[in-house]
Amino acid sequence: MERDLRQDALAAARRLLEADGVRGVTMSAVACDLAVPDAELGRAGVDRVALLEALYESTMDRLLAFLGAAVAQQDPDDLAAQVEAGTHAIVVWCGTHRAEFDLLMGPGFRQAVGARAAVRQSVASRLGGAWAPLFDRVRRAGAPYPPDADIPADLAAQLDVYRRLLLRANPGMGDDLPLGVVYLMTVGWRQIFGLLCMLSFDPGARPVSAFGDSITHLNRSLLDLVGLAPSPAVRLVVVPGAA
Repeated sequence: MERDLRQDALAAARRLLEADGVRGVTMSAVACDLAVPDAELGRAGVDRVALLEALYESTMDRLLAFLGAAVAQQDPDDLAAQVEAGTHAIVVWCGTHRAEFDLLMGPGFRQAVGARAAVRQSVASRLGGAWAPLFDRVRRAGAPYPPDADIPADLAAQLDVYRRLLLRANPGMGDDLPLGVVYLMTVGWRQIFGLLCMLSFDPGARPVSAFGDSITHLNRSLLDLVGLAPSPAVRLVVVPGAA
């Protein structure tokens, strides 16, 4: 019974997140959605912090599943198609799931997880970890990246923290991931993150379907960053509402 109620509470939290954002995910709202007394959630061991943590991880699962499916549609040897399809998929999913993006990477993120380090590192270890093997393949194929010796010491120290998280998420990679490749990943992510913030946090922002050319330019800028030419065989996920 407790397990069922916890799963029901998580499903209710998802609905509330979509409707009202992170602030709407309260225990009273969950109880109301499930038509049960607040106290019954407590007896089942459901509390807001644990519920938000579960919501966070299940939301990250959904994003990674969408990303993985988009990349899997490409020829396994076509690195350019995989990079572009992955970038495109992240923008489409986050741009059409703005409350979820806020939970994962925006102000809602801090409100949801507070100081819990394991969840706060989820973006770096899980989302970054999903990209690391592909970027490693791209660099082995000849992508240009700065030598470790050319990276300023302060920046190198920060990149090394990120690198350790990426390698922990991908034990099969050993410890062979140059800081220069991690640098390329962070530069590329900043470009993506900037557009996503504009889509998600600007009240006057147009829907993601109105950003067709901007998304294309972003995809191509990521390819330029790693020295790849666009693939004519790339299969991109459909942008909801696009003409």
